[in-house]
Amino acid sequence: MTNINYDFIEEYIREKIDYDDEKLIEMRNYAEEFHVPIVEPETEEFIKFLISVARPKKILELGTAIGYSSISFAKFSKNIELIDTVELKEDTAKVASKNIMEAGLSKIIKVHVADAYDFLSNCDEKYDLIFIDAAKGQYEKYFNKAINNLNKNGIIICDNVLFKGMVANQDLVKRRKKTIVKRLRTFLKNITKEENFITSIVPIGDGVLLVREKDEEN
Repeated sequence: MTNINYDFIEEYIREKIDYDDEKLIEMRNYAEEFHVPIVEPETEEFIKFLISVARPKKILELGTAIGYSSISFAKFSKNIELIDTVELKEDTAKVASKNIMEAGLSKIIKVHVADAYDFLSNCDEKYDLIFIDAAKGQYEKYFNKAINNLNKNGIIICDNVLFKGMVANQDLVKRRKKTIVKRLRTFLKNITKEENFITSIVPIGDGVLLVREKDEEN
């Protein structure tokens, strides 16, 4: 559990999620067995809902892990034409690429082995949705680069922003996580005060931040 909601609430929500895709079930089981961090089930469903509304054609994901979220999103929406996903660890990227190939999505999902910040620094592509799920202590750094790669009316989604509840509750902070928590708090403070953006922190999963640029009508 994530310390974001009561355990019984998370359990209730997760009971309502019906997984019928064998590949995704296999990947969730793998992630649980080998302690690989992937998107929380309720967060996955929430983002899929946003995808159904925003209908992005091009997505950038920072933090591939084993490729679970990219595969889930690509399977969910036929509107998606491209997902660029960035993974720092080469061994993990190989596992993701294998999963993507087995899912029959190699033409849509492209895995890039690189540091997320370096990738953004050299990327001229524009995306309709950017999903940030890489090193939590670097979120502000990633965001400040990623905003330049966002199409008009695009959305940036940052996962794990409440970080097991530690960002919101000092009593939960573990000593070895103090720096990450401090940086996430600073990022959230700065981004929610930024007049050029519309933001929302959603207490679901491990905490989700939604950001889009204001337009003339806002």
